[in-house]
Amino acid sequence: MYSLLALAFAADPVLPEVVEAPIPIWPEGTDQTTVVEVTLTVVLSPQGDVLDVRVVEPGNPSFDAAAVDAAWETLFSGALDADGNPAPAQITYTVRFEPGAVVPLGADGVIVVEAERVTSEVVERTLTAEEIRYLPGTSGDAVKVVQNLPGVARPPLGTGNLIIRGTAPEDSLTTLDGSPIPLVFHFGGLTSVVPSDLLSEVAYVPGNASVRYGRTLGGVVDLRTTTTLPEESSAYVSVDLYQSAFFVQRRLSDSTSLTVAARRSYIDAVLTPFLSNGSIRIQAPRYYDGQVRLVHETDTATWDVLFYGSDDRFRFLGIDEDTEEDTVFASYADRFARLRLRRLDTRGPWDRETTLAVGPESRFFEFSTASEAIETNWSATFRQELNGSLTDTLSLRSGLDVQAGRQTYLFYLANVGGRDEGESPYFAPGVYSELTWQQGPTTLIGGLRGDVMSYGGPGSSGSVVLQTLDPRLTARYAVADFTTLKASVGRYSAFPDLRSIDVGGDGNPKLSPERSLQATVGFEQQLLGNLRVDGSVFVNRLTDQVVGREDRLRFFTGPPPIGPFDTDAYANDGVGQVLGAELLARYDGPSSTALLSVTVSNSQRQDRPDDDVELFEFDQPLVLTALWSQQLPRNWRAGIRLRYGSGNPYTPVVNSYLDLDTRTWRPVYGERSSGRLSPFFSTDVRIDKTWELRRFDLVGYLEIQNATFAQNPEYMAWNFDYSEEQPFVSSPPLPVFGIRGEF
Repeated sequence: MYSLLALAFAADPVLPEVVEAPIPIWPEGTDQTTVVEVTLTVVLSPQGDVLDVRVVEPGNPSFDAAAVDAAWETLFSGALDADGNPAPAQITYTVRFEPGAVVPLGADGVIVVEAERVTSEVVERTLTAEEIRYLPGTSGDAVKVVQNLPGVARPPLGTGNLIIRGTAPEDSLTTLDGSPIPLVFHFGGLTSVVPSDLLSEVAYVPGNASVRYGRTLGGVVDLRTTTTLPEESSAYVSVDLYQSAFFVQRRLSDSTSLTVAARRSYIDAVLTPFLSNGSIRIQAPRYYDGQVRLVHETDTATWDVLFYGSDDRFRFLGIDEDTEEDTVFASYADRFARLRLRRLDTRGPWDRETTLAVGPESRFFEFSTASEAIETNWSATFRQELNGSLTDTLSLRSGLDVQAGRQTYLFYLANVGGRDEGESPYFAPGVYSELTWQQGPTTLIGGLRGDVMSYGGPGSSGSVVLQTLDPRLTARYAVADFTTLKASVGRYSAFPDLRSIDVGGDGNPKLSPERSLQATVGFEQQLLGNLRVDGSVFVNRLTDQVVGREDRLRFFTGPPPIGPFDTDAYANDGVGQVLGAELLARYDGPSSTALLSVTVSNSQRQDRPDDDVELFEFDQPLVLTALWSQQLPRNWRAGIRLRYGSGNPYTPVVNSYLDLDTRTWRPVYGERSSGRLSPFFSTDVRIDKTWELRRFDLVGYLEIQNATFAQNPEYMAWNFDYSEEQPFVSSPPLPVFGIRGEF
């Protein structure tokens, strides 16, 4: 979409005015004794024609629809830039429903022209918290909605892992207001660890991220909290099949607000009977999370204090043959906590943001009390960013991004070998700066980022210092009012983890950073006012990838790994290439939303120079998602999501033999990644209903995932002697129903 900076920087632009505003119709069956305001964003052509209408501050679904319908019928005059030329505009338009009258406030002059934010990303797709709430197949979860967008492959087993543009889940970055968070989803991918009601929007950057983001080779998902005080106090309590939650947001004064939220699952009670089999009982995931947030505004800045944390546990229970009682056969836990302090100063010519976050995180796995895996990290992150205009055509963003802490790891597999353990402090400062030049329809953004990683210090077995310097360039050109061409190229770097570089274990202190050269070319087009199309082609060339030691006990981000394994020493021998194309078509009508997302890609890897080039384990050549959500009369809403995805590659077993020493069958693997699972297909449906009661609103919803009961292979498995493939298939239809009381 054309970014109308000319109006923002010009001295005397002519703003659009309301020529004729129809009176909105008061919704039938609603309470006409209260005041309801609906604030809209309206996109206008240079002639003043309405091209798009969106709700930005809703009243409730009935009033929102009435306000949107009225906005489409409103006549506006066209905007003029400082030179007197017609120019497109984006305005805010507020409609107030009050007893005895409906007032289109735009006629009183609250319409203002707003410059659309110029993003540094060649592809950035944002989703607001309101539109996230009702989309089918995601249970209203902000991060799961991202899985509908182009560039994201379907995660196996519904784990929720973000597999972005053919890279591994650990190669992508998830942040909260720019600061990394250690865990995105609770176990099993049921829900993200940060509730959607705490967020204002979710920004998804599939590739070619700006210099604000570093230490990553894949995409970026930035969860963004609100930066202003709530208009009024609110609260809700919700209960569904898997969890209970509450959210309380109180405005303590004109300058201070307090938010408290928590969730606790009981999915272990629901799924445990289905997952248990014979002498082994699976105690399904138990998780909880909590958040406390205090926001205080002063004359010069906004102070934001946030505490948030998460705790997951998963256990396999067996029967002790001697006591015939339950005993822990295997146990897994993943938890973290963060205390964040943020200061925002946007009241001057330069925006300043300072963030400090500290806290522990840990992962633990125990097997039969004789084998274990533990990773811990006490970390502190500090970010400071300055952003503002140097001239009418030139702006600067510059920042400091520091991570520090202490990591420990311990991996021990009984009856196999020794312990693999280590401990080390680390210090990772980073600096970045970018200049944005805009002249007419042309925008150029050039940035440079430098990072240093230092492992070692007192108590560690050695010291390693690595450094990177990554230049990046983005260009945008508006060939017409609502058509934009865009391109970006840049280098990206990620540092090896402590275990692979630690000289005290099997590490290689001579490892260098992993590298990625990314390029994207695309376009943005707005059609028919409320239809947008966004397409791009991309390439990601991976070099210096760390490979080796695949036989070591480790945490993994997907299904259980299948051999054969690379058991040689760690080395920067891996290379890879990802090629692909993305298309996103989105329709936002007065009462409906539709989305079509298509990704075509090929992701290849070569671990060692003498190895053959093979498909990446998460390669999915075609991923397609079609989604529709419709507002219906009497506060009903219905939606459906269709998903199709190519099956993941796997390494087939071509033969097997009986190991007489252990009396177990051993597989003989064929060519690596030469097999592929059958395609995935699923249909998800959702129905919502809102009852407007005297003191609160009651929302009920029913969502059925995999409603067509498709038997989708998730990963390959075999029978006891490897003579027959027995793929593990996806779950049967999962109904998620619940109620939510909003106060």
